[in-house]
Amino acid sequence: MNLSSVKSEQQRRYNPTVEMKWIDHLPRDLIIEILSRLSPKDLCKFRCVSKSWQDLLTRDMEFTARHIQYSKQKPLLLVRKYLSDGIMELNKSKITIELISIDMQGNITDKFSEIIDGPVNTFVSCGPLSILCCMHTLYVCNPSVRQIVRVPYRSNNARLYNIAFGYLPVSNEYKIVHMFFNGNEKMGCEIFSFRSGENVGSGSWRRIMDCPFSAWTDEYPVCVNGTIYWAVSSGWKDKSILCLDLEKEEFSSVCYPMHESKKYSFLEYIGLMGDLCVVGFCAEESIIDVWMLKDKKKKIWKMDYSINLYPLCPKFLIPCDDQSEDILIHLEQRDLICYSLKSQSYRRIEYYKAMRTYNKPCLYYGSLISVNVIGT
Repeated sequence: MNLSSVKSEQQRRYNPTVEMKWIDHLPRDLIIEILSRLSPKDLCKFRCVSKSWQDLLTRDMEFTARHIQYSKQKPLLLVRKYLSDGIMELNKSKITIELISIDMQGNITDKFSEIIDGPVNTFVSCGPLSILCCMHTLYVCNPSVRQIVRVPYRSNNARLYNIAFGYLPVSNEYKIVHMFFNGNEKMGCEIFSFRSGENVGSGSWRRIMDCPFSAWTDEYPVCVNGTIYWAVSSGWKDKSILCLDLEKEEFSSVCYPMHESKKYSFLEYIGLMGDLCVVGFCAEESIIDVWMLKDKKKKIWKMDYSINLYPLCPKFLIPCDDQSEDILIHLEQRDLICYSLKSQSYRRIEYYKAMRTYNKPCLYYGSLISVNVIGT
């Protein structure tokens, strides 16, 4: 046997596509169970094994749901870093942004860069996808597959103000909500919708009813069980939470829980275990109280947890998955901790060892969901 024949035999023997053929003979349920435990980076490599694998990994809803279920157990932090201050290109200010994924042990798992239309004003996530909002341009990003897609421009292409991002399970679609001043002392609202796994470019903007409250938002919104929540203020002390039901596309509001007995240094709202929660930090006692909205219709709050964090001093929270039992707390000491309500304990995440100059992160989980489907 000559040298070329030996090399050919070695290539055939160690070809990963050939090596993986045996798995096709396993039951379909077992194949899904095995592959759904792998990372998106590994799964991207396996898409070229065969046409049936390509269809399974990119179009099979059962596999997608199973993979997301496991990915939620290993959430990732997504942080952004500017690699350039902006260059003039075709009379538009362009900026190179780097997106870095960090696991809960503080290790960088992936990073990639993209040129976008200026600095990011809003950076929020919903499940596996994130939103990057510049002054006039919106982008949808799936960092797991390194895709960033520009959302189609609105008809007037005016400046973007307050952006929210949510997912509606009943229709399997994502909704981007834009709140803006419309000149009559109330906020106008428009929505961009696209279905999970479909090309973002196939969606479109539409106007819905104006927000009936004369107020403005002053914090990032969160989405909990198909409802988006904003903190709104129409005065120094008159604060409440604005609600938008994504299915009915109707507004309502709920007051903050009563807390006259304590002076909170900050009040933030997040989703925990499927409920909207308000977290208040009392600096005098180094305690955070967790209020949960037990009855959304009757607007009943209950303080379920009071956590002593001494000597730590929280600065702000990072929203997690709305079904999570963990709270991500950014500290004044430039550190990050993950507090488990289940175990009543916390652990440090050493993410600042690699990103001391980065911006506030958001949290996501890995998925192969495409936002730029070829051929659609």
